[in-house]
Order: sequence, then structure tokens, then C-alpha cells
Amino acid sequence: MTTPSPLVDYDRNPELVDVFEQGARWFIPGYDLSHALASVLLHDAIGATGQILVIGAGGGLEIAALAQGSEWRFSGVDISAQMLDKARRRLDGLNLSARVELVLGSIDALPAIASFDAATAFLVLHFIADDGARLAALKAIRARLRPGAPFVMITGCSDMRSADFERDLRLGAAAAIRNGAPPAMAEQWMAMQREGVLGLVSVARETELLAEAGFGDARHFYRGLMVVGWIATA
Repeated sequence: MTTPSPLVDYDRNPELVDVFEQGARWFIPGYDLSHALASVLLHDAIGATGQILVIGAGGGLEIAALAQGSEWRFSGVDISAQMLDKARRRLDGLNLSARVELVLGSIDALPAIASFDAATAFLVLHFIADDGARLAALKAIRARLRPGAPFVMITGCSDMRSADFERDLRLGAAAAIRNGAPPAMAEQWMAMQREGVLGLVSVARETELLAEAGFGDARHFYRGLMVVGWIATA
């Protein structure tokens, strides 16, 4: 798998690093709940110990949430140096650094060995275009999971070719404003989605990609309007 070109480059747009956390909570209904539910699912699947692969670990929010109430160890990769620096500061402050390895780069930076007990990809795969690169990323994740290991994915979904796309944008913007986002920012968010800043695909297509990558038993565990959570099995 070659490293895909990100649709959003945080290192070239450092202002996005500063607003990522607040923006996620504005624009993703049930953002913190989605992390809590993922933790419950992983505990059910693998227990309180194990090695978890975290794709898009920058910022550290996901690892911080999953580390609560567990003894899991984490290997996190992210292509953004600035987002990884933010993750290190967060995890240092929570005394979690001893349980975490952070690696700058794509999943290719880790050996293609089926050594992980679980993997997560929260709000990252929709930054990879569905031009072969997203399927390659999913295959690379699966290759690093032990047989039967769970994969938890949360990603934005909408069919940009569908008449429902504008409705999805309208509802997403309304929810963000209700959560405290400035209306001008909600309008900007809608404009960015229309321009294809995210590689959004339909729920059906996302399910197809999981199957094509070799994952089985894919099912939803969360939905916050345009943002959908899956758990699948390697």
C-alpha cells in the first residue's frame, strides 16, 4: 500500500489542528458517546488486555478515551506530525505514554504482520479517496490483525451523487449550530463538503469496501446523522 494523499493536510494548515477537537464535538452528534460505545464493544470482544492498532492517532482523543478502564496498549499511526505532537502532550498529561507507541506515517510504517488484537479508525478513512486508496488502506489494516480480531471504524457517509446529499448537509449544519458552532462556520462546512473536501461515500459503498478488504460480520453500532460507526471482524 502506498501512502495516499490526504484530502486534508493538517501540517500545511496548522489552524485546523487547533480547532479539531472543538470542531468534532460541534459537527459530530454524540462524538464522545461514539468513543464510549467503541470501548464497550472492544472490551466485549477482547477483554481488558491486548494490543490495539489506532489509525489516525493524532490528537490523542481516541486513545485517551479507550485507555480508561482497560490495560490495553496502543500503537498509533498518523501522517500529521503536528497532530501527533498534540497526542503526545495529551497522553503525557494523562500518564498514558508508557502504554502508547506513536509512529509518524501511514500504516505502512508498521510491519505487515498479523499481530494486533484489535484496530480502530475514527474519523480518518473519509480523508482517503475511494479511488483504490481507501480499499488498500482497509486491506493493510486487516493484514495487521489477528484472525477474528475486531475492527472498529467511525467515518462520515453520504452519497454525494444522491438527492439526499443536500438534506444530509442541511441536517448536519443544523446539528452543529445547535451544538454551539457559529452559523458562518456551519455554512463553510457545507461548502467544503460540496467541494469534496472529504471522500464521502454511501453507507452501502462503505459496507462493500469492508467486505472487499476481507472483513466479515460488519454491523453498525452508532450513527450521528452523516457519521456512522461499524464493527467488523478480520
